[in-house]
Formats: sequence, structure tokens, C-alpha cells
Amino acid sequence: MSTVSTSRSRIAYLTRIAVLLAIVFVLTVFNIGNIPVGPIVATIYQVPVIIGAVMLGTLAGTILGGVWGLLCFYLAVTGQTTDVVALATIQQNVFLYFVIAFVPRLLTGFLSGLLAQGLKKSLPAKFDFIGFGITGAVGSLCNTFFYLGSLYVFIKNILAEVYNIDISAVSGLVIGVATTNGLAEALLSLVIVTAVCKALSHLENFRKS
Repeated sequence: MSTVSTSRSRIAYLTRIAVLLAIVFVLTVFNIGNIPVGPIVATIYQVPVIIGAVMLGTLAGTILGGVWGLLCFYLAVTGQTTDVVALATIQQNVFLYFVIAFVPRLLTGFLSGLLAQGLKKSLPAKFDFIGFGITGAVGSLCNTFFYLGSLYVFIKNILAEVYNIDISAVSGLVIGVATTNGLAEALLSLVIVTAVCKALSHLENFRKS
């Protein structure tokens, strides 16, 4: 590959990451990633991260997930969030909330990229949509598991205070959210990631080679 072609490929790759970063920024900063699904509200903040991981690779997914986590942390530290758990945690331990906000989102992008890469190698090209859907669902479930898991492990006492429940009931609260919102978000992610990635895969050279 010539130097010019390599340069163009790199610019195109960075441009696509930039577009997805812009989407992550808009969804997160303006808090517009919530979609009512029946009686619950599911979030789609993880979707552009997973799409980037599928289409552009593990590094892109990791970058997108990391930026998403940093944005969540920044909004909480500056008081620009409606997340009462985040605000309560920051008052007690800023570093701990940084871990909770950043690490799960980073892992979501990283693991989604690894999964997408493995599925791409194991599935025939005509069944690529199956890999898209699996990655969309599993990537979303990873985000739910790591985020809710970190809340339970690190700040279950704060959760008990915020929701005015006994600390012994926190596990039930976390499991309840995981099996309602978490599953709804996984389904939404499956549908959106499959549709968007399938459409993008038809664009010449969109996917990272």
C-alpha cells in the first residue's frame, strides 16, 4: 500500500471515530439517550461505542468507551447530571466514582471489539448480521454487568441511603434493574447495532480492514 493510500486510510479511520465520538458526546452531555420501553426507560448511550468496536476495531471501541466514561465522570463532578447516585458518591469519594464511571465503559468498548473480531473470523460474510446482533446485545449486557456490579461492590451503602432501603435489599435492587432495564437495553442495542452496522458494511471500505 502506498504512503498516500495509507495516509488516506488513517484519515478516514480517524474521521469515522470522530463522528462516533460526536454522537457519544451529544447523547451523554444532552442526556438524550433514554428510550421508553413499556413501563421502563432503557438507555442507548452504549450503542455508538459498540458500533465503533464492530466496524472500526477494538482500539476504536476502547477509545469511544473511555471517552464516554470520562464524560460521565466530568458531568458528575461538575454537577451537570441528574444521577443522584453519582452525586452522592462524589461527595464521599471522587476517585471511587471515577473508577465506577470510567472502567465499565472502557471495558464495554474493549470487550465488544474483541467479540466482534472473533465473530467476524468465525462467521461467513453473508451472516455478518448475526455477529453484529450478538455483539450489540452482549456489549450492552457487559456495560450493565460491570456498571451495576461496581455499584454493588463499591457503594452498596450509598445505594441503600439514596433509595432509603436496608443494605440487605441492595442486591435485590441491582438484580431487578439488571433484569428489566438491562435486558431491554440489550434488545435495543441488538436491533440498532445490527441495522446500523449492516447498512455501514455496504459502504465501500467503511469497515476497518
